Amino acid sequence: MSTPLHAGLEEHFSALEKFLRDQESAFEPEVRPMVREALAHPGKRLRPLLAFGSGAGGPPSAALVRGAAIVELVHLATLVHDDVLDGADRRHGADTPNRTHGAHAAVLFGDALFAHALVLAAEHATPELCLIVARASREVCSGEVCQTFSRGDDALPVEAYRRHIRLKTAELFEAACRVGALLAGRPKEHVEACSAFGRHLGVAYQIYDDLADLLQDESKAGKTLGTDVASGKLTLPMILERELNGPDGILRLRRGEDPRKAVSAAAWKESFRALDAEIAAAELALVPAEGSPSPFFLLRLTGFLREAAAKLAPRA
Repeated sequence: MSTPLHAGLEEHFSALEKFLRDQESAFEPEVRPMVREALAHPGKRLRPLLAFGSGAGGPPSAALVRGAAIVELVHLATLVHDDVLDGADRRHGADTPNRTHGAHAAVLFGDALFAHALVLAAEHATPELCLIVARASREVCSGEVCQTFSRGDDALPVEAYRRHIRLKTAELFEAACRVGALLAGRPKEHVEACSAFGRHLGVAYQIYDDLADLLQDESKAGKTLGTDVASGKLTLPMILERELNGPDGILRLRRGEDPRKAVSAAAWKESFRALDAEIAAAELALVPAEGSPSPFFLLRLTGFLREAAAKLAPRA
């Protein structure tokens, strides 16, 4: 992508990184090395980018930086827990807490990150920020519980899959946008437009992530792949393959067959069509925010996702 995702928001992200580093001292000495490790490999900081983009216009306020940091801490907590659930050893090109410190310590560390995010939200002048963050945290965790209960269910309906990814991913994307727009004092129409953008983008991003788990080269991904099949999760291409051709494709994937062969071209095509539809819905949702700086920053994310998806798509 020609324009970096964070271009024009450098001051925002500089303030964010300082704020996050400063949080280390809030934890007990034994926990602080884990905080440093979690912050040392930041990834793309997509959720802060959603917050900053939704509240774009002028220099970053202290409240906006705090809000972006809160949603990022919730996200980091979910990653720590995800890696335990999936048995993943690598994330952002580094060892996960699950690998370095063991599952027990990693789970508790994720809990501590969740709790600290809520402490920061509760310190805000009004309860609205805490309500948004607490609700999103509940929904993310509930989505993971639902998905955990569905592991090994080869009859999982596509509607259930969509509900799971809305909870586990899209809720926090939406919350990041809502937090950013609210803390920047934007009007209600703008807040709702950005929130809807985040919801659709979150669904699209999780579909993309599920496709990448099957199609991407692990050396390029920087994280452990193949965890969905290994853990018994059904994702969109598997469900669509089952609906089109029966359960054989799922069984072949579990035997270790190349996903490009185990899943039919028709199922791959429909999976990427669903991804494109969510991206288009996200872009349409931003129409009420036209005239503000937000679309300039947020639409970079849909462009980025389209480019990343195009690189994944199996060649006919």
